[in-house]
Amino acid sequence: MSAKLTCKIDRAAQEYDIEIQHGALKLQAEYLAKLSSRFAIISDDIVFSLYGKQLQTILANEGLEVHLFSFPHGEQHKSRETKELLENRLFEKGLGRDTCVIALGGGVATDLGGYLAATYCRGLPLVMAPTSLLGMVDASIGGKTGVNVPYGKNLLGCTYQPKKVIIDTSTLQSLPQKELSNGVVEMIKHGLIADLKLFEYLESHSRKLLGLDSEVLEKSIYESCRIKKEIVEEDEKETGKRRLLNFGHTIGHALERISSYSLAHGEAVAIGILVESYLSVQLGFLPLKDLGRIKKIFTDYKLPLQLPSQFSAQSILDAMALDKKSVKGLPRFVMIDAIGSSQDFGSSYCTHVEESLIRKSLEWIDHDLRRN
Repeated sequence: MSAKLTCKIDRAAQEYDIEIQHGALKLQAEYLAKLSSRFAIISDDIVFSLYGKQLQTILANEGLEVHLFSFPHGEQHKSRETKELLENRLFEKGLGRDTCVIALGGGVATDLGGYLAATYCRGLPLVMAPTSLLGMVDASIGGKTGVNVPYGKNLLGCTYQPKKVIIDTSTLQSLPQKELSNGVVEMIKHGLIADLKLFEYLESHSRKLLGLDSEVLEKSIYESCRIKKEIVEEDEKETGKRRLLNFGHTIGHALERISSYSLAHGEAVAIGILVESYLSVQLGFLPLKDLGRIKKIFTDYKLPLQLPSQFSAQSILDAMALDKKSVKGLPRFVMIDAIGSSQDFGSSYCTHVEESLIRKSLEWIDHDLRRN
């Protein structure tokens, strides 16, 4: 199966294709040759050995100049220091503005490679080639790039749209079960904020998706990418509706940060979605029965829903102060009013919540989700 979506950014007067196909990476040489004759492939050390050399060979056989640059895997390496090291290595190779960057890998590689492409020589053409489910349905689409700093996640970066997103579903065969589940969280999020039918499809096909059934996988990826690209088309710079994509991330990013990223992104966001859904219940937006349904789907997809260590409510509140939606240090939250429907709050799509309610929700984490 081959499927294609086109993301059209009207304000920037640009568009790019999102191609979804088993074996897509092997079929890109002709397209890439039209972009440039020189390429810098950016990937972590694991993806480097799995797919980096393979892609380099494919492109080199077409007479293209291809350089591979790797960095240690892990969220903790999505940093200013790693970006600087990679930039220096590109300079040492004499690569200039005639170079196209291919960000190959999961969300760390696409965020980091995208940010490098946006700033190196004031901007290089960029192709996203996600190899993780999380990268495919979230990080590679929409133009967000960046790095983490000690003060929080993704606090340095910019919006920089790629020339193309190449989603090769065959790369998921090498993905550990845990990473597959992490990616499913973002698809569930897309269903929760905007599409009941996608949520129901994921709800009824968990075994097949986790078993890498190609038809179920490609349909789920396509629908999830469609939702994200439609939101991005409406609000590229996250001044309104794009904030919906942060559902679960206000709590989730805080948990990642205070755990020093020992808690995986998908696991943290799954907990964040549950807590923020609980907030929606407290505020009278979401029926309690829907909260149970949300918790069940995460269990079906084998998300642990457990915190690795004891975090105080205050440490989580402090970590949320620099969330992108915060105003004057006070976090704002996305609220759903049903599965597949979100509150718009006068087109701001998020709202402040009394600290007492946030603390009550964090106590709910402590009661229901704490590791014994």
